[in-house]
Amino acid sequence: MTLALGRPDFWGRYLTDSVCPPLSSLEIRVAHARHMGILPIFNQADCSAVQGRDRSNAYAVGALKRAIEDGIPAGTAIAIDIEPVGSVCPGAAHVDKAFIEGWFDVIRWSGYTPAFYGNTIPRSAFANVWCAAVLERPEIAVNSYLWSFEPSLVHVSKAARNAPAFGPDDPECPSRLAVWQYSITPTKPDVDVDLAGSDFPFWWP
Repeated sequence: MTLALGRPDFWGRYLTDSVCPPLSSLEIRVAHARHMGILPIFNQADCSAVQGRDRSNAYAVGALKRAIEDGIPAGTAIAIDIEPVGSVCPGAAHVDKAFIEGWFDVIRWSGYTPAFYGNTIPRSAFANVWCAAVLERPEIAVNSYLWSFEPSLVHVSKAARNAPAFGPDDPECPSRLAVWQYSITPTKPDVDVDLAGSDFPFWWP
């Protein structure tokens, strides 16, 4: 990984056992030794189930349980993974405002910082409900962060040297766009590459 992509400043890791094994105590120790930030992600196996406050509340409670077990301090951003619409996650087309509000409320009330991984192209399913949520409740935009996976550029082999200027798509409504997954690696090692602003509240173990 180091030879192929360079040494990262941070890595995004799933809190639960979903598409990848969950964040481990060994990884936490390695991040501490190398002064690398960790971006905690809650990824639910059913990526189509992103509707309603009850659903996002349950996800948030699950994420908080694991965050506390891992020793993640208050104030750290925890991202909910809202995948792109497609054959794998067709229900992602029906993400709704209540889902956004539920995640925001529980994560923030618990002392952590809400973050949302999603498609920020204007008028996408996610952008539409995000804008509806923040226009009704401006505090959501002020007190949470967006992690965009658009535009997704071509594969780059040496991320540190070839990273583009920070330029995620803007949903065209109030938001704090702080992280951009600008490339999905199609070959081994299977690592996506991202840029982040210096103000994003990573966990620094």
